Amino acid sequence: MALSLQKKEAIVCKIHETAKKSLSAVVASLDGVTVNEVTNLRKEARDLAVCVHVVRNTLMRKVIKNTSFSCLQDILTGQNIIAFSVHQPRDSARVFVKFNKSHKHFKIKGAAFEGKFIPALKINLLSDLPNHEEAISRLMTIMKTSSTGNLIRVLYVLSNQKIKL
Repeated sequence: MALSLQKKEAIVCKIHETAKKSLSAVVASLDGVTVNEVTNLRKEARDLAVCVHVVRNTLMRKVIKNTSFSCLQDILTGQNIIAFSVHQPRDSARVFVKFNKSHKHFKIKGAAFEGKFIPALKINLLSDLPNHEEAISRLMTIMKTSSTGNLIRVLYVLSNQKIKL
């Protein structure tokens, strides 16, 4: 059954609002994936606050027009599924990469992050990003390590100067 124009406009508006709030998006092909598998994928995505949509390509082009995801227009061919990450940029990529490992027919086409296109071969760059807490922890470790090293060097130089005097 075909959707009315009002329903299509409502779908576009709803997904466009999600796209405007999102940090990243990932597109994959649905060829050979069953409805039950897509349902499981959506459940996993929901747990990470990732919005997953299966929308006709013509509507999706209208959704991503004038957003940071407009670079995805060229890969919108065939049956597609798109995931938007709202909280962490890596979440949508992680969900799709994990799903891709267990489903041979599922093919990731590409992603968009900060207005830049990420091809499928480099999707791990996005999925391996640390979350906010991990990034702060790494920064603190680096700062602690470098400041301790500097303190030790300063104390060593001072002790050598006292010996010479």
